[in-house]
Amino acid sequence: MRYKNHLLLLLTAFIWGCAFVAQSAGMDYVGPFTFTALRSYLGGLVLLPLIYFFDHTMNFKDKKLWAGGIACGIVLGLASALQQFGIQYTTVGKAGFITALYIIVVPFFSLFLGKKLGPKIGISVVLAVIGLYLLCMTGSLSLGKGDLLVCVCACVFALHILVIDHYSPLVDGVKMSCIQFFTCALLNT
Repeated sequence: MRYKNHLLLLLTAFIWGCAFVAQSAGMDYVGPFTFTALRSYLGGLVLLPLIYFFDHTMNFKDKKLWAGGIACGIVLGLASALQQFGIQYTTVGKAGFITALYIIVVPFFSLFLGKKLGPKIGISVVLAVIGLYLLCMTGSLSLGKGDLLVCVCACVFALHILVIDHYSPLVDGVKMSCIQFFTCALLNT
């Protein structure tokens, strides 16, 4: 079981990393909004058969489900668009690293919700910021246009995680994801 979990995490990291290359290559053919919209429509369409398989009623009447799906979709749409615009002006490696910094932004945003940070989190944040500096900074102490867009994107993705954290215990996660993807797609269309 332990190895299975490790392999699933490795597979997830591989897919996530490859997505940045696909996003960058996709930008050679379509704009940021088109790419994000098409990707999100595809995500929503893929989830529909899963929803039918797990819940034959296809019941989408819960108001909390719609509120969660729409809220998540709006935030995801904004974060994804920022990321796509940022990728136009920075490297794929930088974009992947900077976007991953949402992991350290989430605990700071959680402070506003009354949660506390432990020392391990603090040390991790310092190391991640040092890594960001070494990866992104050039001769001057400034971020490039793409780096800045992706930094904002990371903050919006952190907000996305918090919105998901709020709604996911209240509703069916697969249905909420489906609504989220279609909301994101419509916004970017």
